[in-house]
Amino acid sequence: MGDKPISCGLYTRVSSRHQLESNYSSLEAQKEKLEAYCKSQENYAVYRIYEDGGHSADSLNRPALKELLQDVREGKLNCVLAYKIDRITRSVKDFHVLMELFDRYKVKFVSITQSLDTQSPMGRLLRNILLDFAQFEREMTADRTRDKMQQRAAKGLWNGGNVPYGYQNQEKRLVPHPIEAERVQFIFHQYAQTPSVARLRQELSLRGWHPRVGTYWGKMPLSYILANPIYCGKVRFNGQRHEGEHEALIDEALYYKVQSLQPERTQIRTRIERVFLLKGLLKCSMCESFMTPHYTQKRRKDRSVNRIAYYRCTKTMHHSNNVCSIKHLNASHIEKQVADYLMQLCQNSSLVNLTIEELNRDQKEELKPLQQEAIRLRARLDEVEREIDRYVYALGQGTALLKRVEREVLQREKDKEALGIQYDSVQRKLRDQAARNYDAEIVLKTLQDFRKVFDALAPQEQAEALRCLVRDIIVYPDKILLNIFELADLTPGSQKRKDWLPGQDSNLRPAGYKCPDFSTGLGLSLHPPAEHAGEGVGR
Repeated sequence: MGDKPISCGLYTRVSSRHQLESNYSSLEAQKEKLEAYCKSQENYAVYRIYEDGGHSADSLNRPALKELLQDVREGKLNCVLAYKIDRITRSVKDFHVLMELFDRYKVKFVSITQSLDTQSPMGRLLRNILLDFAQFEREMTADRTRDKMQQRAAKGLWNGGNVPYGYQNQEKRLVPHPIEAERVQFIFHQYAQTPSVARLRQELSLRGWHPRVGTYWGKMPLSYILANPIYCGKVRFNGQRHEGEHEALIDEALYYKVQSLQPERTQIRTRIERVFLLKGLLKCSMCESFMTPHYTQKRRKDRSVNRIAYYRCTKTMHHSNNVCSIKHLNASHIEKQVADYLMQLCQNSSLVNLTIEELNRDQKEELKPLQQEAIRLRARLDEVEREIDRYVYALGQGTALLKRVEREVLQREKDKEALGIQYDSVQRKLRDQAARNYDAEIVLKTLQDFRKVFDALAPQEQAEALRCLVRDIIVYPDKILLNIFELADLTPGSQKRKDWLPGQDSNLRPAGYKCPDFSTGLGLSLHPPAEHAGEGVGR
């Protein structure tokens, strides 16, 4: 027939690692049924099989699903097939998001075991009914789980999760850890004598006692230990405390004494009418932590309070200022520099074009090792095929024993299967890398739209617009590096926010635009102006 084949993406998923690792998993069964369905349909052609092994359907953050959605956006698929609706998602909200995306790109969705085709009104009605039942089943399961955990807590049993410091897990029961238990007792006695978390941290560091993860004790983990009633033999669940069956590490009198010494956790609400535009975007290159909004207070000569906003390395808040040399940035200064720099970029098309060309050139260089690996694997696969043919030929000529041929061919088939998996993985990476050809025109168009609308937006909308445009900002001692998304148009006005906030889509690919070094005269330095002297990097 002369009709163009319908390009189909087959999506399979299992949430259990046991299913994934079994010899004939439900993942393989789904694949076979979907392929058989395609063969039974006229003009259906399998474009690719997308497999998510060991991933829950609670969210859309799954690697194979992201690849499928990217292929939908690029027009590579006309149809998406799944064994059942709950293979692709169990959430009504997420499913409607997916269906809106499929409808936008004229891609139909078919659930082969539920006779569901979303191109018909009846199919869409059935789709919604089935999905409502799937979410109902999920919520009922969650309710039953909570009830079971409540019953276990009432009996004094531990409900699992992270094993508290000082204990170890033996057959789902808490027993004292031979080393950590003594350290927990020391923590409580030391705090009871000197009620200071900072001094307690110093004392633990001097003794060389480290937490399970990391080198330094943080303020939050220590505060959590001091407030946790599990150490005096209690089990806490859903806001209630029950007598636990595990051995207590301290007595109740010491525990309640420590609670009486801890400062009241009352939040002093000092309202600052200020929006931090770069919240969630700034990352410190030195301590590799995000930079959190903060402020400091200074009194003027007239005794009024002057609050100075800044971004502080999160690690310095949890540990001490010694863990990072950058420490904090003046908020007004860095926000103005970033916004000004983005606005200036749209006037420098030659810089953007040059950077995108370099990025695409680097991208091609990264393909070379993968291409060489693909050639090596292909050659090895061909060699294994020839070895199998030689053994079969030798058997036919009567020059080799049957048992030996069976043993050698079986080994070669296993090698061939393992090499085939590696080869497919490399080919998939090559396809993904080849698709990342960044377009300078898209970046320039985004920057031009940004310049038009940014000043007209309210501060909160400016912050949202920056999060759409910038993936992250890496802060160095003397410069910053911006990674910019390739985006659709920005549109002013909160009523059309969905049109200018495509950054909500976690599957967008960053353009990777890098702000050059300031020493070239084209980058963005971090030297503060005179009025902010001493409030920039590394203060």
